[in-house]
Amino acid sequence: MSKETKNIFPADTAGKIMTASVPIVAPGDTIASVETYLLKNVKKLESINYAYVLSKIGILKGVISVKEIFRQPKSKKVSEVMVKTLVVAHPYTDQERVAYLALKNNIKSIPIVDKDDKFLGAVLSDDILNVVYKESQEDISRLAGVDHPNLNIDDISSLSLLSSLKHRLPWLIIGLLGGILAAQVIGMFENTLSENIILATFIPLVVYMASAVATQIGFFIVRDLAIHSKINFLVYTLRQLGVVVFIGVIISALVFLTTAVFYGQFMVAVVLGIAMFIAILSSIITGLFIPYVFSRLRFDPANASGPIATIVQDLMSVVIYLSVAKALL
Repeated sequence: MSKETKNIFPADTAGKIMTASVPIVAPGDTIASVETYLLKNVKKLESINYAYVLSKIGILKGVISVKEIFRQPKSKKVSEVMVKTLVVAHPYTDQERVAYLALKNNIKSIPIVDKDDKFLGAVLSDDILNVVYKESQEDISRLAGVDHPNLNIDDISSLSLLSSLKHRLPWLIIGLLGGILAAQVIGMFENTLSENIILATFIPLVVYMASAVATQIGFFIVRDLAIHSKINFLVYTLRQLGVVVFIGVIISALVFLTTAVFYGQFMVAVVLGIAMFIAILSSIITGLFIPYVFSRLRFDPANASGPIATIVQDLMSVVIYLSVAKALL
C-alpha cells in the first residue's frame, strides 16, 4: 500500500498501519502453485505468515497459514484447506481494537476489509506489537499521573519565569478583586453582625471548612482528569456529592454541638450548623465544576481553577452564612 493511500486514514486507525504487501491467492489455486508463488515473491512481501484468499473481484473469502500450505498435498486446492471463519477489521477501526482482536484470537495479523468485504491489506504482527507497547506505555503514564493528552498542563520544570507569571498572575489578580468584593458583601450585613457580634468570630471557620472541602474535591478531579482519559462526569459528580453530603452532616453536627456547649448560644449554634452544611454542599460547585470547566476550555486547572474556585467559594460561604444568620436571628 502506498504512502499516499495510508494518508487518507486518520492516525491510530487500522488503515494507517496496514500493508497490502502480503500473499494473495485465489480459491482455485493449487497448493503447488501457491508454494511456487511464495518462493518467487518472498523478498517482495512484508509478511508470509498467512496467504489471503480473494475472489476475482477482491472479496476476502478465506485465509490459510503458510505453515499449513507446506503440510498439504500439492494437488489440493486452496478452497479445500482455507479457513473461512475470519476475524477482520475495517480501515477506520481503532488500532488498539485491532491489537485486541489479534491477541484475543491468537493470530499474527488481522485482515482489513472495506464495507463490501473487499480486501485492502493486513495489520502485521510487528505493527500489532508496536500498538500494544505504545498503548501500554500511555496507560502506565496515565496511571502514574504524568501524562494526559486532553489537558493543557504546564511543565513547571521547563517553563520560563515570564511564562509562569503570565499563566498564573492574572488568576490571582481576579482572586484579589474577589476578596475586595467579599469585604463589600460583609459590609452589607453590618446590622446583623453588630446585633450578634459573636457571628463575626465564626466567619473564618465557615469559610475555611467549605474551602477545605472544595480544595479536596479539586485535587481529586484534577488528578483523575490526568489519570483517566474519559470520565463519566455525571456518575463522578453523584459519587462526590454523596461523600460531601455525609461530610457536611458530620461537620455541621460537630459545630452545632461545640458552639451550643462551649458558648451557650443555641440559636447561633443552629445558624452555624445550617450555614456550615449549605456552605460545604456548595463546595461541589467550586471544587468539581470549576476545574472541570477549565479543563474543557483547555486551561491548566492547576493555574486557573485554584484562585478562581477559592474566591468564589469564599464569597458563597460568607453570603450563605450571613444570609442564614439574618433569616434566623
